Amino acid sequence: MIPTYIPILKGKKGEFDALKHTNARTAQRLKPLFELPAFAGSVADSKRFKDLTQPTVAFINEFAVKTADVWTGRECFVDARHWAPNATLENGEHVLSYAYSRLAALDVQANPVVNYDVWDDPEYQEVFKNAGAGSSATLCIRLETDALDDLDDPDYFIDRLEEIIAKTAFDESNICILIDFRDTSPLSVIDMQSDVEKCLAALARWGFAYTAIAGSSIPTLINDAVEEVNSTGFVTRKEMLTWKAIKKAYPSKSLVFSDYAIRNPNAVDDVPAPHANGKIRYTITNQFFVVRGHSLQFHDKGKQYHRLSAVVANSSHYMGRGFSYGDEHIYSCAKGEGGCGNSTTRITIDTTHHLKAVTTEIFEFTVTTVKDAEESR
Repeated sequence: MIPTYIPILKGKKGEFDALKHTNARTAQRLKPLFELPAFAGSVADSKRFKDLTQPTVAFINEFAVKTADVWTGRECFVDARHWAPNATLENGEHVLSYAYSRLAALDVQANPVVNYDVWDDPEYQEVFKNAGAGSSATLCIRLETDALDDLDDPDYFIDRLEEIIAKTAFDESNICILIDFRDTSPLSVIDMQSDVEKCLAALARWGFAYTAIAGSSIPTLINDAVEEVNSTGFVTRKEMLTWKAIKKAYPSKSLVFSDYAIRNPNAVDDVPAPHANGKIRYTITNQFFVVRGHSLQFHDKGKQYHRLSAVVANSSHYMGRGFSYGDEHIYSCAKGEGGCGNSTTRITIDTTHHLKAVTTEIFEFTVTTVKDAEESR
């Protein structure tokens, strides 16, 4: 089945809790791509995992259990792009092989992801060798910077994809392509559209299941989104504008939207930031409505979220307390009720709203586009 939306999520508590609080109707439209975190991260983790420079069996087991807790019986993708392509555990097994087997044992249908950019590594290739033989899984081929650059040499690009398809032994109908722009800050929507069209032209020779377009417009630092403390601003979601333009231009193609939810893919996580600002990243049509507070070390500290939540709840952008778990929390917090939560809680709140807002936006755009096409006939 072709998903409505592929959110690319870090395999961390904030994202897992967001999925736990996502209603069933929204969840069934999702096929998340979980990224194994680059390191265990926190001080508490360092006490449990001896070496944070390489993945361990214990670390992957914990990831698998947390994934199963929110996604048992459902399909997802799992990638380890933050680790070296030949990353192995202390038992010698490749990190991805072990992750896929553990998730399968926990009844999570984890579909493999091949990164075009690191395909040359022989140990990496072994993970996927003949993985599609007799399998009903979907292989995701992830195209990033190197792949997009290779489009200037179509013959080389096509030969490389042919090799991936042949060695993995997946049928074309069980392969999807993820065109991943990652951080879209330095890019223009026009250039992104051009790259997607170039890629679609090169992919036309195959009968892939669908093509997804991904990126993240939210900056790494909040001051890049809103310059002044205790103020608001808007960030254009370039990945959504690109997907809508391509979807409208190629109505017959199976094009799926994907993004990094409310995080920037280049953000360094779980590193203490004493002067981090309070912030709410509230997803609206084509944009993020960003409400910036001040340093969590000053004045009202975490209690500033009562005020920040009130800014959202009293704005014309607020979608109502019943829209999502995150919106209910914003409503309560704006009333001064309950705790404001920590940074992980805020990721859960913003992400839960984002998942519902994006699936709703995609559905409404698709319906409108189909209606407009019918009326123009």
